[in-house]
Amino acid sequence: MEVLIVGGGGREHAIAWKLYQSPIVNRIFAAPGNAGMERIATCVPIKATNIEGMVEFAKDNEIDLVVVAPDDPLVMGMVDALEAAGIRAFGPRANAAIIEGSKVFSKELMKKYGIPTAKYEVFDKCDEAVRYVRTQSCPIVVKAEGLALGKGVIIAATADEAEKAVRDMMEGGKFGSAGSRVVVEEFLCGPEISVLAFTDGKTVRPMASAQDHKRALDGDEGLNTGGMGAFSPSRIYTEQIADECMKTIFMPTIQAMNAEGRPFKGVLYFGLMLTKDGMKVIEYNCRFGDPETQAVLPRLKTDLAEIMLAVLEERLDDIRIEWRDDAAVCVVLASGGYPEKYTTGYEIKGLDALEWKNHITVFHAGTAEKDGAIVTAEGF
Repeated sequence: MEVLIVGGGGREHAIAWKLYQSPIVNRIFAAPGNAGMERIATCVPIKATNIEGMVEFAKDNEIDLVVVAPDDPLVMGMVDALEAAGIRAFGPRANAAIIEGSKVFSKELMKKYGIPTAKYEVFDKCDEAVRYVRTQSCPIVVKAEGLALGKGVIIAATADEAEKAVRDMMEGGKFGSAGSRVVVEEFLCGPEISVLAFTDGKTVRPMASAQDHKRALDGDEGLNTGGMGAFSPSRIYTEQIADECMKTIFMPTIQAMNAEGRPFKGVLYFGLMLTKDGMKVIEYNCRFGDPETQAVLPRLKTDLAEIMLAVLEERLDDIRIEWRDDAAVCVVLASGGYPEKYTTGYEIKGLDALEWKNHITVFHAGTAEKDGAIVTAEGF
């Protein structure tokens, strides 16, 4: 099977690494890929959001399966376009990817179908949002309504910080059009858990649990980032809690999407928090999480390619998915200044030495090759 992976981050490298182990995968392409992925895949210079270019490449190279990993192309409808061209694609269609693409949609979905989540209000006008946060207790959460590369969530410790977050998004254009509308939520307290789940729109098969860390700097004192690390399994995600989540969150979400005429097929990410009132949903992602994928997939024993085919063919209930009992930890090395201003082009040394150590795998995110050396090309 010829496989094309859309994207070029650490998540995509982990997916490629796992698919490379499958006996039914002959060759892997990555668009655009990164310097680390070049060891196991042929990288092609197509932007992840270039839908027309991706469809054309898949047709010209007789690709059997396209794995659309990032959120942007999913929300933009890349899976729809590939399927229209007769190409099998793993990931939700645009009308289902909206569960991540619009925080307003996801919050209203949870309210309508009784899925536990934080209380919230939605604002289209900056002054109204500012007046609201001034009446609320802090900490309080301000979220950009659209996609913001995992950075559009601000936990404000004071009303002044909350007002600044609102104005930066709605007036300052900090996250572009994604921040033209904001969701203001109550701040929930408790440990966070990430659960990624395979689903074919009927069956839900949760993956091994994980916990990620998003804030930069020691002691969680920095800004929210796309992710600074993760470990799997979560130490608090018991079988009892897993059963509760399946009954109150996982299956109700899939059923709600079906009821709305938006069947979800692919990987659905549940960002959860265990509060004093039970488990609640913080957010949904319409794809593999990053960096959770880098900690979760190394624990997967079952052939990932076989699972993906089962999802596409709506026979997920027919296969058994097995996980290793050991634990995994992902540590992200990021450029100084990330997630704000940072310099690229620094050589990354010591990678070969790491590869030779037992139980260590290096997944590349923002890297490139220059004059025979691996250099930083993005924040991480």
